[in-house]
This record gives sequence, C-alpha cells and structure tokens, in this order.
Amino acid sequence: MAHILYVEDHPPAQLLMRAIIGDMTAHRLAVAATGREALASAATDPPDLYIVDLDLPDMDGMALIRALKAAYPAPALLVSAYAESVDSQALGDLVFAYLAKPLDPNDVAHTVERALA
Repeated sequence: MAHILYVEDHPPAQLLMRAIIGDMTAHRLAVAATGREALASAATDPPDLYIVDLDLPDMDGMALIRALKAAYPAPALLVSAYAESVDSQALGDLVFAYLAKPLDPNDVAHTVERALA
C-alpha cells in the first residue's frame, strides 16, 4: 500500500483528492494544509509520493518539495491553477509531473500510478 501526502490548503480540492485516491484502493492519503504540516507529517510517516500545490499559505510549493525530498526522497507531483507560471523545463528532476487545476480525476489517477511504478 502506497502512502501519498497531499499538500493543499483549499478544502474543496482536498475533498476531490480524497475521492480520487479513495477510489484507488491500493493507496492511503494523508492531507496537510500547510508546508509546516506537511514536514511534520512526513517526519512521522514518510510518504511514497508527494502531491503539492504550488501556492501554499506559508511557503512556496517548490521550496516545500525540495525540503521534503531532501529529507525523505520520493517522487513529487506539482499542482497549480496557474499553468502559465509553471515552467515545466525548470521542474527538471525535482518533479515527476505537473497537474493543472481544475484536476481531472482520470489524469490524476493515471499520473499517480505512473509516479509510483
């Protein structure tokens, strides 16, 4: 069973991801609303995959991904509603894939499976 950490401060987006991952019975999901919560969660139970929103209330999503991966290496997916602000070439090896909001449940499920493979 893969452990996925989703970092997102908007409750509707959290509910959608809970539904998507809930349909994927081989995975369990932890949700954090801030970078600080995510770091604490990863320290307690290191995840197999990070899904991180770019715009968090307490830190930049890319900075959080760098910190998480430095301490607990795992693939990361970046999520943002601001597609124009994401330079996919600049993501390099840090991020496995970028998911644009609004999220497509089939795309999310497929990308999660590819990242965990």
